[in-house]
Amino acid sequence: ETTGLDSKTDRIIELGVVKARYSPSARCITEVIDAHSCYEDPGKPISAEITELTGITDADVAGKRIDDAWVASLLADDPVVLAHNAKFDAGFTHRRFPVFRDKRWGCTASEIAWKALGYEGRKLEYLLMKRGWFYEGHRASIDALATLWLLHDIPEAFKDLLDSIDRRSVVVRAFGSPFGVKEQLKSRGYRWHPGDEGCNKCWWIEVDAEHLNAEKAFLEEAYLNGSALADYRWRDARSRFVDPVA
Repeated sequence: ETTGLDSKTDRIIELGVVKARYSPSARCITEVIDAHSCYEDPGKPISAEITELTGITDADVAGKRIDDAWVASLLADDPVVLAHNAKFDAGFTHRRFPVFRDKRWGCTASEIAWKALGYEGRKLEYLLMKRGWFYEGHRASIDALATLWLLHDIPEAFKDLLDSIDRRSVVVRAFGSPFGVKEQLKSRGYRWHPGDEGCNKCWWIEVDAEHLNAEKAFLEEAYLNGSALADYRWRDARSRFVDPVA
């Protein structure tokens, strides 16, 4: 849990961790090893909105700090780190705990084909409710336990997640694109990056590795030397949830 949504300005106030084992051959979760949560004083008052959402007050976190050595010990055997919206969690943990930065990450929200499995949404509460399960949300360790139970309850989802974690992807940064192809890029799924102080402005997209040649062909057809002017950054589970265009 955090004081807000911006990992650059907001802070962690509770870290919840559930450690489990899974069988790579059977592709299923086999054992829960530990579940733990701890508070951290963010150095500023917790807003009324966050307290209402999480139940965490200034008194709960006053003077407390998460033990960095304990966090490092949890990650010593190079586990796969799962989160429901890993981009959010990675942004905060990478900043507060550098030991997270080279770990493999998986996202139980975005890296599972929930729609193909018959679910219209991917919010954790919704997915569990559709399975007939209810829990106290917006508390870190409880959310982690609920996520683990969801993967146990829907084995197909866990298998899909493992496949996604293993895949490689490519961030394509389309430099030098003329204004006239903006709508063409947008319709294909490209997003605009304004750059840093006016530098490195570009349209970008992330595609699976097997689709890279098709993306190059699209850029080449879209504008002169499109594929040659583009930049390509390969990503895997250890780099997928850092800023793709930083």
